[in-house]
Formats: sequence, C-alpha cells, structure tokens
Amino acid sequence: MKFFASGIMPVRWRNAMLAWVLRTWYRPPELVFPWNNHAFKKALVILPEDPVEAFHQINNYLRITGLYRNASFFLFCTAQVGAFFKNIHPGATIIEYEPSERFLFSRQFEERGKFFSREEFDLCLVLERSPDMSMLYLAGKTSALIRAGYTEAGEFPFLNMHVNLSREQRYRAEQNAIMARALGASEERTMHWSVSKETMEEISHMLQELKIPLSARLIGLDAGLFFTAFGQDWIEMLWARLRDNKVFSFYWYVAEEPDEAMSRCLASCGAPVFSNLSAPRSAALIGKSAGVVSGKSIFFELANMMRKPVIGVFEKNESALYCQVSALTTAAAYSEAPDSGVVEKIALFVHGLGAARKE
Repeated sequence: MKFFASGIMPVRWRNAMLAWVLRTWYRPPELVFPWNNHAFKKALVILPEDPVEAFHQINNYLRITGLYRNASFFLFCTAQVGAFFKNIHPGATIIEYEPSERFLFSRQFEERGKFFSREEFDLCLVLERSPDMSMLYLAGKTSALIRAGYTEAGEFPFLNMHVNLSREQRYRAEQNAIMARALGASEERTMHWSVSKETMEEISHMLQELKIPLSARLIGLDAGLFFTAFGQDWIEMLWARLRDNKVFSFYWYVAEEPDEAMSRCLASCGAPVFSNLSAPRSAALIGKSAGVVSGKSIFFELANMMRKPVIGVFEKNESALYCQVSALTTAAAYSEAPDSGVVEKIALFVHGLGAARKE
C-alpha cells in the first residue's frame, strides 16, 4: 500500500489502483434501498482533522446518534479532536491517530484498516469535506452498507452515498447537518458542555497560584490565535486599549505551549497566561470567565457551546460561516487585516459586559 500512496505513482493511477484493490479484495457493497435504520448495530464516523471543522459537526453528529439509537458508535479522529468528543459523547469508542500517520499509508494506518475490515460496520460516515485517499481507503475497507460523504468527497467503491452541500454562505454547522437530514434525522439536538467539580477546583487553584482573586471577573483573550494570525503589533495594540479597564481581569489563552517570541510578547503585556490546558480545564476556565475574545479557534467554539458572551475576530468571508450572531455571540469582521476599528469593537464588547453587570 505504501507504493500506491507514494509520490512515485501519479495520483490518477494511484486512486484507480486502490479502487481496484477494494473491489477485488474487499468487495464493498453498492447502496441498496430501502435500509432499516433500527437494524444498524455499529457505526464508524471519520471526523474532520481540523478541530474547528470537527466542532461544527457536533450538532450533525448528535442528530445522527439520535437516529441510530441502537448502534454502537466508533469515532476516528486526531487526539486533539478526540479529547473534546470524549465529553460530547462519552458512550462512543474513540480511535485516535496522529496526522503524520496518514502519509504514505503508515503501518499504524494499515493496522487500523485491518481492524475496520473485521468490525462489520453497518454505517460509515466521512465528515471531512475533502478527505485524502488514506481516509477514503479506510472507509472502503469497512464494507459498510452505507458509506456516506459530502459531494465530491470520493467515488465508489470508497463511498456509495453522497450528500450535496449548499453553496450559500451559511453557518457551517447548518450546512453540515444536511448529512443527518439525508439519513432521515429530523430532531435537532443541542450540546451542553458540563465540567466536573474537581476540574473547576483545579482551575480555582491555578487562579490562586497566579494571585487572581476568585471573585475577579475574567475575560479571556485568545493570544495563541491572535499572535499567530495577526502578529505582535496587533496584540500590543489590543492590550493598550484594554489594559486600563478596572472592571475585568484579563488573561491570555494559548492552546499549546507558546514559543519564545510569543512568550516575550505576552510577558511584556503583563496579564497571566494559561497555556496547553486539557479540554476539561479549558472548559472550566471559560466557565469561570465573564466573556471571551477569540476567533476561528476551539476557544471560541467552547465559549459558544458553554453559552458565554464571546466576540470573534473573523475575516469577512468567514464570519457568516463560523459565527452565528446571537444575544451572546458577536463578530468583529475585517477585510484584509484587523485594524484599530476591530480593536475598538472588542473594547465596546468588553464595555457592554461591564455595563450589563451594573444593571
């Protein structure tokens, strides 16, 4: 399989060869109507690798699990995505992989392919919009009765059912839910993230160690996203506008460990830094916050899910896709690069939270 997936063979030939292997050795079935949803006992869901895209599949996924109530669900995803879905669907079996394992059909992927072919799945859903050949090959090896994906995600024998996505600039989660509707799910399901008492206490101890009063009104600033996407100058401009606020205590949130340049920048600003937190601790920190300033990141999605006031900084074309404006959620959109006008919108958001508190 490594030769098939390597750069030695042209993509068109490689795909044709893998399709031939599937047809000859595994013989995945074509789609047959009608099917009985209640008879399905085992389902495999391949989630998007991008954590934000995976979050926008949550409602779609929960509606599907509600449709196939008698089935056991297996989730195939990266470790980062799996850390969050363990809380979203505790009853699912999470099978994690590292992105590097996908390339050249690594030994780990070959072993997973063998496992999937033995499990006798009734349903396999590929929720990645543009899956690479390794993912499609795994889907084909399940030989599931239904192997569904979005339009142009992959042809037979890899997939045998395709769902058309709307071309409208609509909220991503609403677009994705067309998969659940195509399968017959009509019930809308809402996810409420819960945090254990122990995890909340762990965050309280971290706040005390940083000499932040437990009574402080916290606002989280997504430094990991802002520094990487917009640079140090923008971080400093944002901090200069917010630092004199006496109502709130600000902290910087970094999803991973900050590099040396980011660490220097954040240290010069003076606010405490929370970095490389687990999924439950990130949720607990948001739970203790009065609001969040973020963008296209897990931090924004978690705040949304936990019904916290949040403002997202988005490129104008992404705003409608990733930010559903509501009483608690707003967007600060920009055209080419976020400027002082975006910073002012964030300042107004923070001021509004303070004014609402006084009322």
